[in-house]
Amino acid sequence: MRRVSRRLLGLFLAALLSVAPAAATQQAPSKYVVPQALFDAVAAEYSGEHALDNVRSITQFHRIQASPGFTQAREWVVARLASYGITDVQVEKFPSDGRTRYSTYVGPMAWTVREGELWVEAPFRERLCRFTDQPVCLSTLSNGGEWRGEAIDVGRGTDAASYEGREVRAQIVFASGYAGAVHREAVLRRGAVGVVIYPAADDRPEYSDLVRYNGLWVQAEEKEKAGFGFQISHRQWERLKPQVAAGKLALHAKVDAELHPGALEVTSAYLRGSAPSQEIILVAHLDHHKFGANDNASGSASLLGIARTVKTLLDQKKILPLKRTLHFMWVPEHFGTIAWLTKHPEVTGRAIAAINMDMVGENLVKTNSRLNIARTPDSLPSFLNDLVENVAEQVEEANLVSPNGSRNLFHWLMTPYSAGSDHDMFNDGNVRVPAVQLGHWPDWTHHTNEDTVDKVDSTTLRRCGVLATAAAVWMATASDEEAMRLLPLVASAVPMASSERSRRAGSIMLAFSGILVPPTPEKTELTPEQRARMLQRMRRQALLGQLFRRAIHSLEDLMTPQGREKLQQMIPVPSQQAAAKSLFGEAVVPQSMQRVPRKKYIGPIADGPSSPWFRQTLGADYAWWREQAGKFRQGDLIPQFDLIVYEAGNFADGKRTLAEIEDAVAAEYGELPPGIHRGPVRPSSKSRPGRMGRAAQGREEVAFHDAGLSLRSH
Repeated sequence: MRRVSRRLLGLFLAALLSVAPAAATQQAPSKYVVPQALFDAVAAEYSGEHALDNVRSITQFHRIQASPGFTQAREWVVARLASYGITDVQVEKFPSDGRTRYSTYVGPMAWTVREGELWVEAPFRERLCRFTDQPVCLSTLSNGGEWRGEAIDVGRGTDAASYEGREVRAQIVFASGYAGAVHREAVLRRGAVGVVIYPAADDRPEYSDLVRYNGLWVQAEEKEKAGFGFQISHRQWERLKPQVAAGKLALHAKVDAELHPGALEVTSAYLRGSAPSQEIILVAHLDHHKFGANDNASGSASLLGIARTVKTLLDQKKILPLKRTLHFMWVPEHFGTIAWLTKHPEVTGRAIAAINMDMVGENLVKTNSRLNIARTPDSLPSFLNDLVENVAEQVEEANLVSPNGSRNLFHWLMTPYSAGSDHDMFNDGNVRVPAVQLGHWPDWTHHTNEDTVDKVDSTTLRRCGVLATAAAVWMATASDEEAMRLLPLVASAVPMASSERSRRAGSIMLAFSGILVPPTPEKTELTPEQRARMLQRMRRQALLGQLFRRAIHSLEDLMTPQGREKLQQMIPVPSQQAAAKSLFGEAVVPQSMQRVPRKKYIGPIADGPSSPWFRQTLGADYAWWREQAGKFRQGDLIPQFDLIVYEAGNFADGKRTLAEIEDAVAAEYGELPPGIHRGPVRPSSKSRPGRMGRAAQGREEVAFHDAGLSLRSH
């Protein structure tokens, strides 16, 4: 029903925009944007079996960021590219030492690991795990050394409350929280020698032998005090829990590893187009633990498959020569992408779009999952959403399978923007490269020892690979006329980030008419509160219309000057461009909300064990930050706090006031909880010179608190 309604709306808007309707032609045009001949050529050449072989090869490396195993995986990728005849390759290295910071992300220390074992010494003797048998059982960035100690259980173990009334010095702490946070509380702050992480009671209890992937993420200044971390399964914990509770469990841990400075390595491969000033980026993160298959050997292998397919088709002259360059990137997730974007700000003017391949090989039956295609956020509307959705429909209709793969249905869904991978960095308001993510979720194997090659399906790899390849090649070769074929799709797209579909549909009409018609009240007079609410709704509807128009204008990135002129002639100019702005004049906006901030950092805020810099910089104000986050977990109406903050920062472009930013975020996500902001956040007294704390004092230098934290409801 959704697709039928959208096509009907597309026909209506085609007429509105003076696009010739299908009925006026001799033959109805294809419902797909990518020509069938191009799609068929890609589908015939792309091999899911070849991609699966590449997954197997990548999973042999313990490819932790900035560490020797990652270098080995990166060298394998480069050699594989060379075997395809792709030698236009560049490897860039960025310092990563637990101290060097890129935006809010601190590059991790490198970790050379050879072995690690955890033994029970009393009341019985047994080896619980060994790194070379089960790589995920040893926490990433565990220090080298040998330790003995009595076991003590502290529950979750990630905050001070977990340790009240418990002395953990010189002991080995058992806990269910994330290893990095537990290690920081138990070892670095309270003198424990190491941590053993067991699954929380509600963490996939039906899989009793599941072992979670964890990391300590030791910072440079913490190296000398750092201990070890191991992970155990539900089954192991249930057997050990009585002995731990009785204080009778003695453990022996031994780790053969070193922590040292390293480098984040970003590999770029290019298939050059005739217009070097434009490129399409395809990105996948190469890092993860050994055996990590779907996450994300599948994405990294898919990039190899896309590069091989396009190179072969170009050599065989089965597709047109590229106009725009295809740029393939294998990155250390988040850290490497941030570092690369910091060095290459020019990508904003060069890259038209990006496709992020993260977990794209799942056997949908084995993992009980589906392919989710995450749209760009409302702060960066783009034709890319509608192109990729259209190609996904084409893949579904083709019913592609792989010779040795499954015959599962192609279960996929276009979703609102969701965070958590490298597309976050490209969609950022200071980068502005529209990026969609292809990835499977939910996935019960995620970040565990069960993320193995047997869960990967060559049919899924083929479908996702063909989808990304066809979309990328189309963007790299599209002419003005082909780009114009996207116009009815973009014009009929109702953004689905909000549940208020009718309100958004109304904003489409508003985008073309520019007419702001206030609702007719039943009463002839409005109270001040009623008028304020009415103006607020009108402002937000007008904003949605503006964003919708920007999605249409994004087609200009694919066009020549002549094509852009034609497109502009087809799109009516709003008759009341200043109408929405004038509504702010009628509203009572506090002086503090009239400031115009600009975000200066890149990406979502790194607030976790791997990058504790943010928490340390806020100091005492961090408690306020977590308090605000808690307000967004009350009920199901408000998305997670981090996503709200991310979009607020993206809208902070140096042109919008704080009030307008608040309206933009509320238009995308719905009403914000009351009391989110009650005045400016004071920089912590612990903030050090040169860091964000000092910058926040002169709010014009880095509008961090303004754009990131000042979300409030009137």
